[in-house]
Order: sequence, then C-alpha cells, then structure tokens
Amino acid sequence: MMKPDIQENLVRRYLLGDLPESDTNELEIQILRDDEKFEEMWEIENRLVDGYVRGTLSASDQERFERHYQASPVHRQRVAVAKNLVEEADRSGAAVAHVSAKESSGARLFEKFNFSFLSWQFATVAAMLLFAVAGLWLFLDRSRLRHEQEQLRAESQSRQDREDALSQQLANAKAESQKLESEIERLRVERNGSVQPPTQPELTQRPTIYSLLLSPMLMRSSDSPQTARIPSQTDQVRLQMRVDQENARRFQVSVRTVEGRQVWEQQIKPRAGRATTSIISAQIPVSRLPVGDYILTLSAINSTGQPEEVNRYFFRVIGQ
Repeated sequence: MMKPDIQENLVRRYLLGDLPESDTNELEIQILRDDEKFEEMWEIENRLVDGYVRGTLSASDQERFERHYQASPVHRQRVAVAKNLVEEADRSGAAVAHVSAKESSGARLFEKFNFSFLSWQFATVAAMLLFAVAGLWLFLDRSRLRHEQEQLRAESQSRQDREDALSQQLANAKAESQKLESEIERLRVERNGSVQPPTQPELTQRPTIYSLLLSPMLMRSSDSPQTARIPSQTDQVRLQMRVDQENARRFQVSVRTVEGRQVWEQQIKPRAGRATTSIISAQIPVSRLPVGDYILTLSAINSTGQPEEVNRYFFRVIGQ
C-alpha cells in the first residue's frame, strides 16, 4: 500500500500531466475501482486548484498547471469559480478589518459620520451567496465525474465482453479450418486412390486435445479438487461428464472462475455411453483456462427451453 504523501505526489503529477503513461493508466484504473481513492483524488485536486489561485505553487508546477490542467474547459471554469471565491473572501475580510479600524476611532467619530454597517452586511451576504453557488457547482461537477466514472466502468466491461466473444469466434474459426483441412486431405487421398496415412507434418497440424472426466463434488470441500495438468502444445481441453440416459436430450455447459467470471458457455447434445448413461463432452480452447480454480455447471434444457441445473463440478488447472 502506498504512503499518503507518495500517493498525493502521484495524483498531483497526474493532474499536472507529468506522470508517465504506464503510471497514468495504473492510477486511473485504481481510481475507477476504488471509491476511497476517488475521494482522495478529489481532495488533492481541490488543494491544487486553491494553491494555483492563491499563487503558492512553484514556478514549474504553475507552468504545468496552465499548460495541462487548464487545457480542459471544465477545469478552466473550476479555476474561475475558485478564483472568484477567494477574491470575494479576501474583500469580505478587508471590509471587516476596515470596520474594526473605524470602530476604534470612538463613538464620537461613529456618530459624526453616521456610519452604517449595511455595506458590510451586504458584502457578507454576497460572500455567502457566492459560497453557496460555488458549493452547488462543485457538487454538480463531482456528480459529473461520478457519472463519467460509471460510464468508463461500463465501457471497460463491454470491451472485455467483446474481447471474449472475439476469442471464442477465433477458436471456432480455427477448429473449423482444421476440420476443412482434414476433409480436403481425405478427398485428395480418395481421388488419387491412395490409402497411405498422412505424413507426420500433416498429423502435427491436427489439434492436440487434453481430456478430463469430471465427477460431481462439493466446492471447496475437505477433499482435494480434481486436477488438470495440461501439457504444453495442447490446443483444446475436453471436459466430460456422465449423466442419466433419461436426461440425454440437450444440455448447457457453463464454466466460471471461482470469482464468478464466465469463461465458457455452450449447449451440447450428449453421445451415448453405457446402457443407462450418456456422456456430455465440452471442448474448450486451452487459452480460456489459465492456471486457477473453476466451477462447471451442467444444466438440462427442459421442454420450455429453460436450463435446469443437474450437477456442479469443481476442478483446478495447474502448471506443467
């Protein structure tokens, strides 16, 4: 965990455009995911704007502030409001000091000039109104930032979903291409009247498959989970389950990490096994199953087309 002073220094450099791109991306991700860090950034940004308005920034920070931070119209408006707020507060303070000096001259001078506090009261009311307007503007600006934060989160999740869908399409296209290559080779052999088996280089083009027969078990129980030690150069993982023959129509297989992120979902027709059972086989690209713990949920599709859970399976993928 970063120390508070280091964290504030990073945020100031980020706001001034003086942070490397890699650190900028990491800080933005932290702010998007952590509401507390978002609040910290808000406070640090307020102090930075106040320091610029009051002229307490160093020459280099002031130059970066004007070049980077004020490049945004929203930031320029925020600086203008802060500057007006500080100027009004200073004027109100000066008016109060002037009134105090007048009072010290005595009641006689006060009666002579018939001094009225109306102007001072007006300045006080004006300052309070300015504070209220500035507070409202800051609240609206903060709400806008919150809205943008939620939009960025939604866009990030949508981008991840698109990447997963593209990975699935790529895996399907690769499997289809390999299937077509095998079919073309078979037709070529039939046309030439040759029965010679494919050469070794052609065999190596076929996908390498790792198979694992799963058994239902309680997740995170005292027993060790089933383990899949997937060899290198493996293209796909075949996960198999036995089910009652009565349910052997159509099934849905869903694989998620133990944290809940879905990595695979597919509807499958079973193939016949023993007399009273069927075999459900889900073939998944090995790239979708990095090292970690997974939960496979097997559901039967009922007559209305809705999935009904049959079993759950807990398995672990480990390194070679």
